[in-house]
Amino acid sequence: MWCTIWQGLPRYTPAAETCSTFSEEVTPHPTTICCISTAAQGETAFELNSEAFRSLKSRVRKAIPYQHATWEWYIKACFIMLGNFYLEYLIYTQGPSLIKHGLLGFFMALVGLAIQHDANHGGVSPKGWVNQFWGYTQDWIGGSALLWRHHHVLMHHAETNVDGDDPDITGDLIRFTELTNWQGRHKYQAIYTWLLLPLLPLNWHFKEFFDLLNMSHMGRKISPMAKKDAQIALGFRGVFFVRFYIAPLYLYPSLHTVACQLLCLAIGGMYLGVNFIISHNYEGVKTVLQHSDRSKHVKKDWAYEQVETSSTVGGRALGFLHGGLNYQIEHHLFPRISHVHYHKLAPVVREWCKENKLRYAYYPTLYSNVVSCYKYLDQLGNASPQIG
Repeated sequence: MWCTIWQGLPRYTPAAETCSTFSEEVTPHPTTICCISTAAQGETAFELNSEAFRSLKSRVRKAIPYQHATWEWYIKACFIMLGNFYLEYLIYTQGPSLIKHGLLGFFMALVGLAIQHDANHGGVSPKGWVNQFWGYTQDWIGGSALLWRHHHVLMHHAETNVDGDDPDITGDLIRFTELTNWQGRHKYQAIYTWLLLPLLPLNWHFKEFFDLLNMSHMGRKISPMAKKDAQIALGFRGVFFVRFYIAPLYLYPSLHTVACQLLCLAIGGMYLGVNFIISHNYEGVKTVLQHSDRSKHVKKDWAYEQVETSSTVGGRALGFLHGGLNYQIEHHLFPRISHVHYHKLAPVVREWCKENKLRYAYYPTLYSNVVSCYKYLDQLGNASPQIG
């Protein structure tokens, strides 16, 4: 169930582009529930559904005639979920330990990367209830499928690296763009950014609880049509609080238990956080907006901008553990294709980028991508005036 409804909005919007398959025109029925959103700062920053992108869709359709999950995906998903269940069982029956909680943090991160991400993009199955079922794994690990779609699909994917619209770069704690006013603390952001990533789960678990109560997230209201989804999410959240925090502390009340829980959150947050921050913050990444005054902005092709604001790292082996999100360029162009197909999609996209003279940012190793991200944060952390 998507969280807003198409009613009198433009036929082509970035959010519609992220909801369509490569074989669809972006033309939902006027009463179809769909993930349509308008930019927070007004009109979208992109030109949409270009001839070049339609050509790429045609090639991808031939290379990947079936876009959804395969047996590989389902086996991996079941293994990851069984790992989560078994580790929680061991914690309840044998008591907390740094090893068990560390592994649990890793397996929870795998749920976020390799299961719920595909499901909440609609990439697991052409059947909506299958995507919804697997999408609730986000709620199982303490997140919210509803808020994730609102944040990630409606906002981040639709307006990638657009200051003021993409919540992943909007704000002043970390300076991700020159449109953010420089402050003294930014001199140290190349260091403290990585120290903040382990804290992400605490924000998801507790702040988002109030977002669900208030039906508002990242400064935008959630459609009243999603009220039932929010109630389901609150139910899941209550169960998670009991499972993860309350029951272990009740059974084994000690500082050791608290330390184990914090380690679990830190490992999960770091693994997830690193994967996402390096994907759109690296040396030479495209700045979509060149001026703080949007009236001066010149729109460019949405697909071109998705390529030049994303990076790909490694190959199929890394993709197996990262839910294919190391193929970030491919994912942003075709978010509803299951990640098990990205290794086949990559050469098609690379050739298309070459033909259209687009920079395809590729890093052979995770380490090289992390280093590039560090240098980018350090560069923006140096004192420089706000552009525009």
